[in-house]
Amino acid sequence: MNTPPPQKNDRILVIDDNQAIRADFKKILQPADAQTTGLEAAGADLFGESSRQTRSAGFTVDTVPSGEEGLARVQAARAVGRPYALAFVDVRMAPGWDGIETTARIFPSDPDIQIIICTAYSDYSWEEMIAKLGQSDRLVILKKPFDPIEVLQLAHALTEKWELGRQARIRLDQLEGMVAARTRELQSANDQLKIEMEERARTEDFLRQTQKMEAVGRLAGGIAHDFNNLLTVIRGFVQCLTTEVMHPSIIVTEALHEIDAAAERAAKLTAQMLMFSHKKQMQPQSINLNEVITQFGGMLMRSLGEGITQIAAEYNQAMQSGMLLRSMGEDIILEIHTQNTPLPVRADPVMIELVVLNLALNARDAMPHGGRLVIRTVTLEIKPEDCQRNVRARPGHFACLSVEDTGCGMAPEALVHLFEPFFTTKEASQGSGLGLASAYGIVKQHEGWIEVESQPEQGSKFKVFLPVESKKAAPVPPLRLVAPAGGKETILLVEDEPPLRHLAKMWLKRQGYCIYEAATGVEALTVWEAHASEIDLLLTDMMMPGGISGRELAEKLLQKKSTLKIIYTTGYSPDTFSQELVLKEGFNFLGKPYHPNKLTETVRRRLDEAE
Repeated sequence: MNTPPPQKNDRILVIDDNQAIRADFKKILQPADAQTTGLEAAGADLFGESSRQTRSAGFTVDTVPSGEEGLARVQAARAVGRPYALAFVDVRMAPGWDGIETTARIFPSDPDIQIIICTAYSDYSWEEMIAKLGQSDRLVILKKPFDPIEVLQLAHALTEKWELGRQARIRLDQLEGMVAARTRELQSANDQLKIEMEERARTEDFLRQTQKMEAVGRLAGGIAHDFNNLLTVIRGFVQCLTTEVMHPSIIVTEALHEIDAAAERAAKLTAQMLMFSHKKQMQPQSINLNEVITQFGGMLMRSLGEGITQIAAEYNQAMQSGMLLRSMGEDIILEIHTQNTPLPVRADPVMIELVVLNLALNARDAMPHGGRLVIRTVTLEIKPEDCQRNVRARPGHFACLSVEDTGCGMAPEALVHLFEPFFTTKEASQGSGLGLASAYGIVKQHEGWIEVESQPEQGSKFKVFLPVESKKAAPVPPLRLVAPAGGKETILLVEDEPPLRHLAKMWLKRQGYCIYEAATGVEALTVWEAHASEIDLLLTDMMMPGGISGRELAEKLLQKKSTLKIIYTTGYSPDTFSQELVLKEGFNFLGKPYHPNKLTETVRRRLDEAE
């Protein structure tokens, strides 16, 4: 910032009760323009200026006869922004204030004015004047009688001092302004740094949480894969017993039914584990989220408890207004509100239903004495400033699915661990701790995120954000299942789990197929060398010990026989494997656990498929 150029203040005030002395001061300080007097020439020589410069630098002099009038002049001049730079004050003035009292009153009124006291020391000594006025760099004593050149010299020096003081104050104000501005910038930078540090801390916490969940997810995925093998065996042999026994007793029939039902529930549990570990196959399609939530309402009612009734009048009226209101037993009321316009998203409707089910079950358990559960859909625009509350959030238009209850709520320390697998605030017998974790995994797979608002005794609100789809995709045609049928072809069955391999072999042989079996890829190559010409189809697990995976085994055999049909099986999602391998459920892929009839259908369909 540049300092403005000096503007000399030439205003001088003379306070003296002697008119002749006042006139003398005017002659010295305010010379006539018509001629250059000897006094002006002396001043020019003294200050190194030309006569013309001296005249042009002449002072503007005002005179008053008393201290009272002098103070009034000083105050008035300062009030209009034209202050005096210098005042000559006679020490002895009568009647009224003398020079010392006048000076004492002027100093507080104008903190910048310079004052010269004219004295012969007959009234006050120097010590007495200092005692009354104090030490000041604005005070100069001019001893009488004084020389005109001395007066002129003092006038020039002190008015210049006044101007330098003004420039110093301006510069000081500028510096203070710069310091204040810089301080504000630093404070703003410091505040931004705090925000960034808090954001970094949240990101680091999120990263640690993500790494922990990924580690547990890998563990859960591995356990689920092995568990799916066991469930396939259990359900398969139950089906074998059901079809084998011609006239089973009621007890046997019920026992087989309970075993199969328990296996089915276990399969759903492993499905949640795989969803959490991102190893469950996702089948996204263009859906209207409003329709999915509304149609899911009936199933949701059955899932949330027994004895649930529907309020028909309210239901019919609500369906016309876009709101679904139902009763969850006698104590819990379920409301479903959807926005009036369609809400298109690209998602797997089954997985979205599972998310809603898990959130609704969590809400139900939080309201043991009844309450209200509200499910709502709406389109929201997420702005950049809204993204600070969640590291996964990003600007754009999103479908917001909220599930809100009036239950017991959660403490802040519980919210930190809410989506961790196997974490639960319920009793050990009331939950697996996988519901919210699997919901988190599903939403993450859909490129969305979940936000939670909850306080103890004030209920909870879960908000699921999913990207709004701008372009509708073609509807996915339903899979046409053919009736189970057998055949006479030869199948190479490769499965490292002995019970599952035995089940598949036994079931396929019952359908008329010729089966060669192997436990590993290496063993399968040996079998192939002996029976290559006979084998029509390879049914292989994707992941096997021995150094050769199902994918690698299939590639090796296809090089030897290009017409060989392949079916892959695994407890993982096809997405786990290379994207170059196109896997289609029911055609060249069979997900575990599978029903024996599904095995028969898939094998027959694959063998009948045209080249």
